[in-house]
Amino acid sequence: MTAIVDLSLRLAGRKPDLTADLLVAAAAIGLAASGRLIVDIFAPGVAPYAFVFPFIILASLVAGMRAGLIAAAVCQLLIWYFVVPEPRSFVIVTKDAIGLLVSSFSLVLAVCVISAFRSTALRLREEERRHVEFLSLALREVDHRTRNNFQIAASLLISRAMSHADPDVQSEFRAAAGRLQSLAAVYSNLALSSADLTNVLLHDHLRDVCDRIREAMLPPGITLSLDAEPIQVPAKTAVAIALIVNEAITNAAKHAFPDGLGEIALWLRREKDGLVVTIEDNGVGRSDAPSEKGHGSGASLMRLLARSLSATLDISAASTIDRGTRCELRVPIPVN
Repeated sequence: MTAIVDLSLRLAGRKPDLTADLLVAAAAIGLAASGRLIVDIFAPGVAPYAFVFPFIILASLVAGMRAGLIAAAVCQLLIWYFVVPEPRSFVIVTKDAIGLLVSSFSLVLAVCVISAFRSTALRLREEERRHVEFLSLALREVDHRTRNNFQIAASLLISRAMSHADPDVQSEFRAAAGRLQSLAAVYSNLALSSADLTNVLLHDHLRDVCDRIREAMLPPGITLSLDAEPIQVPAKTAVAIALIVNEAITNAAKHAFPDGLGEIALWLRREKDGLVVTIEDNGVGRSDAPSEKGHGSGASLMRLLARSLSATLDISAASTIDRGTRCELRVPIPVN
């Protein structure tokens, strides 16, 4: 029944005009007449109104009262002329006339009831659409305000970092600001990724994280590349993965390239039991990296986030180059 009402919406998207009504009525009349002709081959005159009711109801559902009444009137006239004795004549006896009147009244009543149901269904559908639009607008406004709050907090941290003389304190403030910006970015990708606002396109989200890091902290001599398969994950998972990626790239940018030259690569791949995120650089390597505050705390945060995902995190020497660091995160979740 809902599918039939949906059909009427797709046919017009508005109140059907007379042309649409006539087309629907003609289709109903043709189907009713075809059924009648098939029955008359085997049992002429039996159940003259059998095929009228279902197709009149169908016409009323699809196009409304006007189409149903047009189809009902024409079908009754055809039955009167071709089926009711005397066939091919409008001559009619009292018994058949009463039957024709009763069936006509029943058809009109059915058309009115079905049309009222159709109007109510369409009205409820329109109210539902407006309600969904209102909720979507309200949710976008909440997301916008939340994202702005994160950005304001990040800006305050960056401002505080610029005003502080200690480079280590500046670094910590900037790292905290980067984490807040990673949290803010997920709200934008959340609204664009899924109709139910629970999932995020992870590859798009990681691209935003990489773009922000390039703009905010990478010197011209350090390149950051991303090679990611399209993968959709729950928003909570996307936040944790983005924070781990943010920490790994930030640590590489701060510690791996004392001469200011190098490459960082990020890969996102599917696996049978989940996904794999890999961050690799060609820097000096962990054993040769300068000892700075925050390097160990960043790795600790990454491992804490990995445990929250029931994921495995392996930080080791780079596998595809002679030097550098490789960070591999394996998240055991179904991916879309």
